[in-house]
Amino acid sequence: MKEKAKKYHLKPNPVPEFINNALDDEQLDAVLNSSGRTLIVAGPGSGKTRVITYKIAHLVASGVKPENILLVTFTRAASREMIERARRASGSDLRGMLAGTFHHICNYFLRKYSHRIDINANFTILDREDAKDLIKHCRSQLLEELSKKGASILPGAGVLQSIYSYAINCGLSLREAIVHQSKKFLGVEEHIEEIWKRYSILKIENNSLDYDDLLVKALQLFETNLEALEIESTRFRWILVDEFQDTNILQYKLVELLSHVHGNLVVVGDDAQSIYSFRGARFENVFDFLNSGNTKIFKIQTNYRSTPEIVKLINNIIPSNAVEKSLKAVRESGPLPVVAETWDNMEEANFIAQKIEEHINDGILPEKIAVLYRSHYHSLELQMELDRRKIDYILFSGPKFVETAHVKDIIAFLKVLVNPADQLSWGRILRLFPGVGSTTSLRIIETIRLSLGNEDKILETLRKFDGSRIKLGKLIKIFEAMNEDKQPVNAIQTIFHTFYSNYLDEKYPDARERKLDIERLMEISERYSGISELLEDLAVSEKVDIERERIERESKVVLSTVHQAKGLEWDVVFIIAVNPGDFPSYFALNEGNIDEEERIFYVAVTRARDYLYIIRQKGGRSRPMMGNRYVFRSGYDFIAKIPEDTVEFWDIGWDL
Repeated sequence: MKEKAKKYHLKPNPVPEFINNALDDEQLDAVLNSSGRTLIVAGPGSGKTRVITYKIAHLVASGVKPENILLVTFTRAASREMIERARRASGSDLRGMLAGTFHHICNYFLRKYSHRIDINANFTILDREDAKDLIKHCRSQLLEELSKKGASILPGAGVLQSIYSYAINCGLSLREAIVHQSKKFLGVEEHIEEIWKRYSILKIENNSLDYDDLLVKALQLFETNLEALEIESTRFRWILVDEFQDTNILQYKLVELLSHVHGNLVVVGDDAQSIYSFRGARFENVFDFLNSGNTKIFKIQTNYRSTPEIVKLINNIIPSNAVEKSLKAVRESGPLPVVAETWDNMEEANFIAQKIEEHINDGILPEKIAVLYRSHYHSLELQMELDRRKIDYILFSGPKFVETAHVKDIIAFLKVLVNPADQLSWGRILRLFPGVGSTTSLRIIETIRLSLGNEDKILETLRKFDGSRIKLGKLIKIFEAMNEDKQPVNAIQTIFHTFYSNYLDEKYPDARERKLDIERLMEISERYSGISELLEDLAVSEKVDIERERIERESKVVLSTVHQAKGLEWDVVFIIAVNPGDFPSYFALNEGNIDEEERIFYVAVTRARDYLYIIRQKGGRSRPMMGNRYVFRSGYDFIAKIPEDTVEFWDIGWDL
């Protein structure tokens, strides 16, 4: 009888020194032991990029060929950075590795397997503007056939694009997407659907795909072509996904399919930082992934960014519906975070500007200072105050207040009220109305110029041009009302309620945010008795050069929405207007969507390295009225949830 064979155990390959020395214990555990279905929960400031970088380097060092690794990121910059770091760490050129954004890898698959999905391999990709132009063409075509009936209530191309994209990325019906984006357009649902059909046909005729098509078609490819799926799933022994909390349902399904042969799907992210639901991101993907199959979980919880005082506060505001975690601080102690209470927005702006000057005088560079807010309109008073004090700043949240198209439109109305000879402003106003292009506006402006000195004649001119094709009725109503009252706030309210509110709904997908800007302009205008005085102060805030691409970031304080600030950090962070109805947003409170607001606040607080100021107003909400509606000053309050021993309270006031 044959003797029982002796066991001989192979020793695991030693961990390369370059990996051992570069990672802390939690990071090293995740890099070495993540396999199969794995979720790596990476808290803020914990070295997420380092973990992914060294995971790639470790795989290559262990004998995995680069062409058998797929890395999916959310920006090209992130992909390039990780690949470059992994190259340096591993000493491999990583040739053959597929890495990039979801749209990049989907483009790769579609060109490779185009013959299997009935598209031409030489298809062109429509960027957002190209796609919008095509939708605009289909919309115009339909309106011609409808003899322009319903033109005033049919949404513009940008809004249509937003509705279509939301439906696709969230897996919703067109009707559900319209309800989410703007219920007022349900009455023209059939027209919206018809434009979508024509847009889809036109893309096929032009051999073009838009960004959403790349995801949809790639998913369709692998769901209907099992051979193609088998080839790619066999090829990719390892799939790594960055920022997994920001994936939508299509992206989640795609990586699940591609990992079905080897099963090594390693996703990295933090559900507490998922703040892009308006683009279709589902933080629920993290929980769905965690709860399906034998998913391993690793937590990277050492925070290298913030002081212990800020980390303690962070641990007390982790969103309630999030994977449990507790960050550990390693930096030296610093000052307690501050909760500062100001009387109103003007006092808030003065306080922040003064503290910025103090920090700069103490040696902190301006670009290491940031002011964060829930919505762009919260920064308007601050912009004006920084301009007055000649403190340079850069906006990550959009153009300066007075450079935005919607504010410039309102200002144009005000300018012609005090200076009817302002032909530039007349041109801007007239082109807002149906049937008025460049040629027609020049004809109207010339007739107005000949009528100067007599306001009645200006109105007569507008009535003369108003007709079936050129529709100036609402403009005439505005100026009839203006003749009686030229108080700035009343003038803006008349413009807004008579015409401009509906115009924003029809033209812009972010109409809600733009309306808040106009309402903040109304609030500012209440402090002025005359339009000329208001225009003079706004002019101080205007920049001569508005070519935003040329603005250098050096030596400029950053003003940003929290969404634009994600992934960034500063030595000094101010979070403004932290009042119920402002932050958390009134709309979110009204819709019962507090989960997202908690995550946005969490992201804001976690941007700070050394100094953190959370600012609120004594009266509660910074603006209690929205149009004609009273908005509550109480409700879900982030500051009420903060333990008193984690912050210092300041009462801001003037020295008298």
